[in-house]
Amino acid sequence: MPGLAQRELIDLVRRALADDEDVEALLVTGSIGRDADDDYSDVDFLLVAAEGRLDEVAARWTAIRDSATSLSYDMAFDFGTSKLFNQITTDWVRHDITATTEAAISNRSQSTVKVLFDRSGVYQRLPERLPLTAPSPDTVRKLVPEFFRVLSMVPIVLGRSDFAVGASGSALLRTMLIQAFQELVAVEDRGGALYLRRLLPEDHYSVIAKMPAIEATEASNLAVQHYCAKHFVPVARTLCERTGVTWPTEFVARVADHTEPTLGNWLSKETP
Repeated sequence: MPGLAQRELIDLVRRALADDEDVEALLVTGSIGRDADDDYSDVDFLLVAAEGRLDEVAARWTAIRDSATSLSYDMAFDFGTSKLFNQITTDWVRHDITATTEAAISNRSQSTVKVLFDRSGVYQRLPERLPLTAPSPDTVRKLVPEFFRVLSMVPIVLGRSDFAVGASGSALLRTMLIQAFQELVAVEDRGGALYLRRLLPEDHYSVIAKMPAIEATEASNLAVQHYCAKHFVPVARTLCERTGVTWPTEFVARVADHTEPTLGNWLSKETP
């Protein structure tokens, strides 16, 4: 159940939009919509505008948002088929309001939303559940070679003794390792960037938690990048197998040979 501050915000936004007849439905998505929230969860609103009325609805929310909620942060984005308001209240309740149309919410299901009001049966027209997420071939096709490309730059960093740049590279590799783990998770909705602890299985989360500290030192550059490479290879192989993406055998072997004088052996000799 949402905390008190979250519930108060939900009620404020619901009341602010309740009389707008161009708003067909107001839903809550994200972790609250999935019953997976805690006291730290943000509130994700989905405002479904009547067909042809999206711009007018977004303009009216822009006009009333300061009276509806007291804000410390407010940023708006226009994606054409949807308008996003990314906001933080003065008592620090983070929330997003996505204004869109019913035609653009095919990635929602009844099991991932809560209804605040629904004038036209939008909720009933959503599927009960969505298919579980599967690894994306497009993501895997880009992620795997990019990881090894970044890894291949470690001799440059060490040769120049630019360990601050190396720390940035370590952070990139860590991010890509996390992304690879996330791609393996089969759920309806993988959640946002702050949901990692509850998304990953314990064995994968522990790999991230036990990673050496990222510092602007030679020792850290070597330790972190070797650690990331060693753990990335098996998960990346699994992703390629599941998506039918060709494993870049020759490129990976060349990166392994290129980095072995500095990083040591992170690629098993048994790996094809």
